[in-house]
Parts: sequence; structure tokens; C-alpha cells
Amino acid sequence: MMHGKRRVAAKEPTQDEKEEARQQLEQYCALNSRVMDLKAQSVFTADALDATRQLLELNTELHTVWNYRRTIIKKLDAWKDTERRQKMLEQELEFLMKVIRNNIKSYWMWNHRMWALSLLPRATWRKELSLVDKLIGMDARNYHAWDYRRFVIARLKDTEDSDAVDEQEFAFTTAQINRDCANHSAWHNRSKLLPAILTRVDQQRREEVLQTENELIQNAIYTDPEDQNAWLYYDWLLDIQKSDEDRIRLLHNKIAAIRELLELEEDGKRPLVELVSGFAELGRLQPGSVTDAEKEECMEILRTLKGVDSYHAGRYADMSSTLSKRWNVSDLCV
Repeated sequence: MMHGKRRVAAKEPTQDEKEEARQQLEQYCALNSRVMDLKAQSVFTADALDATRQLLELNTELHTVWNYRRTIIKKLDAWKDTERRQKMLEQELEFLMKVIRNNIKSYWMWNHRMWALSLLPRATWRKELSLVDKLIGMDARNYHAWDYRRFVIARLKDTEDSDAVDEQEFAFTTAQINRDCANHSAWHNRSKLLPAILTRVDQQRREEVLQTENELIQNAIYTDPEDQNAWLYYDWLLDIQKSDEDRIRLLHNKIAAIRELLELEEDGKRPLVELVSGFAELGRLQPGSVTDAEKEECMEILRTLKGVDSYHAGRYADMSSTLSKRWNVSDLCV
């Protein structure tokens, strides 16, 4: 069983299907041998290029063939003329679109597309960004598409207003997180954008931005309290603050949000762990700010979690031991 779905037994192929598969394998092996022979003989012709195309359409994971294809392209006469090179690389991008449909998660294919666009005399980065929008729309968590998107954005910022591009991309991550709060790639992209945005605003605007971030995180943890992405982003947001005062304010917001969440879902394991971690960090930054009642509550939470979540019992015991020494309270996990 995988992802909650029972595995369906594979259907025994018919003799005709077996014969067809055997013929396809023979054709693939013959084509592969031909391309390797051409490469060994240092053949850099249009026919050799077409042979690599046929092979890569069948198997995108042949990085040696991708390397050979790049060498062929640069050795052709068309490479020497700017206009002909433009047309040739545009055709290469069209070929890659077919390959993308065959295997969208091929590292080598994405590397080749970056290579082609980097050498295109007149690259259209907005058009390329529209393509990535469609790919992410098809599979919002495809980290290959997100990684490629960062490449496109970096090049786009070389030709357009960099700050404006950052703001647009920040808005894009907001939309993606609102669509799916478990989209790790969207959170990751956001973490790359926010520091630059914060350096360009005054203190009042900075507080407004951080408040918006706090609300976005809270919406995410209310939607799926056990998903780690928003919690990790919360920790990262605390780390990048300029002062302990800012961190303390965010910690108070975090603790208050968890309190509200636990009123709706009192047995959520991740929120309970985050509550204890929040109080621990608050006590470290602001000694004396955590009351005796809150300390006892944290120790009781860890004792309860150790009993109901045996898989992480060691972690809870370690947290309990550390806090009991720091706060001078009884270690209830012993």
C-alpha cells in the first residue's frame, strides 16, 4: 500500500505485448550503440545531432549524450552566425518541450535548457517565466521546476527592475502557499526573497511585512498543524530578526497562535512541541518571562508526549532534561 492506496497487481502482458517490448528494446540498444560510436569517432554533424535527439526522446537520463549534443551544436556551421544560432537554439528549446512532457523531473534536461537559454543571443525571459508558471500549475511541488524558476528569475532581474521582480515573485509565493500550505518549494523561495525585501523598507513597513508573514504562517498551521513547512519557516523568520526585541515579539505571537490552535485541536503533537520550544526560546531571550505555571505546563506536555509518541520519546526526554536543569524544575520524563 502506498499513499493510502492498495497496490494493484500488475497484469501479465500478452505475447504480442512481450514481442513489441522486445523489439523496442532492440531498437533502443541499436540506437544507443550508434550514438556512442558516433561520439567515439568525434562525429559532429547534423545527422549525429538527429541521432542524439532520437535517443534522448527515449531516455532523458543519458548525461553523456546531452554533453555530446552540446558539443555537436557548437561545432555546426550555424553556430558561427548569430541569427542562425538564434534559430538553432530556439529549435532546441522546442525539442526540450517535448522532452519535458516525457520526463519533467530529468536533471539533465533542465541543465540542458539552462545551457541553451544562457547562449541564446536574444533570450525572452518573460516567455520562459510563463512556461514555468504553467509547469508549476500542473505540479505545484515539482522542485525541478522551482529550481529552474529561480534561474529564470535571476536572469530576468538582469534585464528588468530587480526590486519589482522580487516583489512580483514574493506575491507568487503567497498565492502558491495559499493554494497549498505544504508546498515546501514555495516556502523556500519566499525565504530567499524576504531578506532582500526587508532591507529596502523602513521600520514601520518592516513591522507590517512581518505581521503579514505572521498571519500567513498562522493560516498555514491552522490548516495543517502537523505539516512541518510553516513551522520551519517560523523558526527561520525568528533567526533573521535584527534584534532580540523583534524575536520576543514574534515568539509571543507564536505562543498566542498555538494557544488558539490547541483550543480547537488539543492533542496535536507538533503544536505542543512548538509551544514548549517557544517558551524555551522566550525564557532564553528574556529571563524571568516564563512563569512557574508555564514551566510546569511544558514539563507536563513533554511527559504526555513521551507516553503517546514512543517513536520520538528520546527527543522529548532530552528536551525535558535540558529544561529541568535550566528552569530548576522536576524532570517528569525520568
